[in-house]
Amino acid sequence: MVDLHTHSTHSDGSYTPRRLIDYAHKLGLCAIALTDHDVVSGLAEAEKRAAELNMDFIPGVELEVECEHGEFHMLGLGLREHIAEITDILAGIQLERSKRNLYIIEKMRSVGLDVTLNRIAAYAGGNIISRLHFAHFLKDKGMVSSMREAFDRYLNPGRPFYVPKKVLTRLQAIDLLKKTGAKAIAAHPFTLNLPWRELKILLLDWQRDGLDGIEAYHADFPIARCQELEGFALENGFLVTAGSDFHGQNRKDRRLGISASGMRIPDHFALPFLLKK
Repeated sequence: MVDLHTHSTHSDGSYTPRRLIDYAHKLGLCAIALTDHDVVSGLAEAEKRAAELNMDFIPGVELEVECEHGEFHMLGLGLREHIAEITDILAGIQLERSKRNLYIIEKMRSVGLDVTLNRIAAYAGGNIISRLHFAHFLKDKGMVSSMREAFDRYLNPGRPFYVPKKVLTRLQAIDLLKKTGAKAIAAHPFTLNLPWRELKILLLDWQRDGLDGIEAYHADFPIARCQELEGFALENGFLVTAGSDFHGQNRKDRRLGISASGMRIPDHFALPFLLKK
């Protein structure tokens, strides 16, 4: 069992990189990728612990990229080179994230919510503040009954508290990932909510721009749809990946090593991203 999409406390997960690896080892995973949002600061700790436990580790990242059709994320799997350079570029993205957080607070205050940056930061525990921490706040205020409802009603694109942030273009993200030696993977493309025909055309366009693969299997979607996406990917020469999008206690509906419809993620999904030994 493996997992190619996970998050730690360096973005919006609840487990430190070391604890994430320990938990993966306890569950019997043989390989794992850490793919924090727009940050690579947790990779060294995770890779060191994985080596101590004789687990295969895939250094990764999840980048938000510009997309006219909605919020789109791109996974980079197998970052091996120029890590310092990508860190500098991502620092600029984090600055934009900080600005967005202030705008979200302004929107919340405009409807009478008593919220401060310090209060939201408390949910982050000293780590990067993300929309997930605003979701915690909304849940604690009794405005929603679950984290998912917080996003669906208030924090997703088109909802009252959504604020876009300045992000990389698709070509910038692909070029940056290629420079690190990583493969560029379209993360959970069903979240774009496009008709199937339009989604296929879009992915093929992005493939011509250098996109390497598609995350066909994701915990939020039924396995039948994921299998259809895998079939399309294989027919068109894409790499296929699978992940849980694990966030620890911050998303209790997602389980490490488990993807669509409770599927245990098979080992073969990790093979294209492992260093030859």
